Amino acid sequence: MKSFPKVHRFVATSSASTFLIFIALSIGCANSSLATGQQQPKPATTERSSLQTNVASNSPRCQTEQLSVRKVSGDAGVGNVAIIYAFTNNGSSPCNLYGYPGFALLNSKNQPLKRVKVIRSQSTYFLSKQSLQRVTLAPGGQASFQIAYNHTRSTGQSCPTSVKIQITPPNAYHHFTLSQKIEACTGKVRVTPVRAGIIQ
Repeated sequence: MKSFPKVHRFVATSSASTFLIFIALSIGCANSSLATGQQQPKPATTERSSLQTNVASNSPRCQTEQLSVRKVSGDAGVGNVAIIYAFTNNGSSPCNLYGYPGFALLNSKNQPLKRVKVIRSQSTYFLSKQSLQRVTLAPGGQASFQIAYNHTRSTGQSCPTSVKIQITPPNAYHHFTLSQKIEACTGKVRVTPVRAGIIQ
């Protein structure tokens, strides 16, 4: 009869031990799962990396302040005249030019000549078709364009004649002013898009 309490206490102790072991194992598994979740690497941001690469590879457009412009050469034939001008990147980093430069003929008061129309053209009497291209100018690099007009004067005709010219780089706001006499007797001046290097 005395043995029953001993057996009863043994069973109770065993049940409690089993319950504590079960709780410990459960907590251990939960902690193990949590640790594994924290160690999982985050997915790579491929889109952001690609965007940063594209931004880094694209040079900004050229600003007037980092450029200079000069007359390179002139040509004439059958009453037609062509002049080539070149931009030079004087900055310390590359920049882009794309499209047509702004061009205007000015009088002595720096006002545009009213009787002259500037026409954007991919070709001139001297130059075959020039498609638009993006030109990246390294420091010291050059890009050029051509203007063309006719200076054949009819008897008694008074041709619009510039004292200065105004040149604006493509997609820029500030311009250059150069002394240049141009007699645009037909009232038209053609301007070609910028090209890499010096147009031959």
